Amino acid sequence: MFITTALVVNSSLQVKTLDELAALAKARPKTLAFVAPSMHQRLFFDRFNKERGIDLVGIPFKGGGDAVTGILSGATPVGFFGLASFLPHLRDGKMTAMGVDSDERSPLVPQVPTLAELGYRDNLSRVYYGLVAPTGMPKPFIDRLQTEIASIMSEHDFRTKLLIDRALEPVANSPEEFARFLEKDRIVSLNNVREGGMAPE
Repeated sequence: MFITTALVVNSSLQVKTLDELAALAKARPKTLAFVAPSMHQRLFFDRFNKERGIDLVGIPFKGGGDAVTGILSGATPVGFFGLASFLPHLRDGKMTAMGVDSDERSPLVPQVPTLAELGYRDNLSRVYYGLVAPTGMPKPFIDRLQTEIASIMSEHDFRTKLLIDRALEPVANSPEEFARFLEKDRIVSLNNVREGGMAPE
């Protein structure tokens, strides 16, 4: 299952698109700060800075609550974080979402485009939860476990209230499909590590 993350700004910036954010950053050099929890999201901002010739500044933070407070206060008015953390503030107009990292638009904010729609497709690794088992577990056990999980995740109330409404995207694919996804994500992560100037371990 994937966690939908969103790129948002404090609405006082009065920007609604990445183009408008870039124009504002260019007009106010080195004054707009962002918060992003993972290396992948920080690299998105690094690429965005280079592509647009701007200098959004990354600021460390302690956790999700600290990040949301920073965006609301305007101290760090730009953020790339889990959509669920922002929903109340998007709905009351204190924040504006400009893009989500999901493959399709989120039903929670259907007016917000995906980053892929905006042209950002390469090396975007997503945050996800997956279930793994010890090497050597008999395949019948694995198949039964996958079948039961898929059945639970297909239940309407569970799927809607406990996952989708919390900005979690349910995925109950096969062990083989998950293995292929992990291999692809490993390559993307390795490229991101190298791009970030770090040595893979």
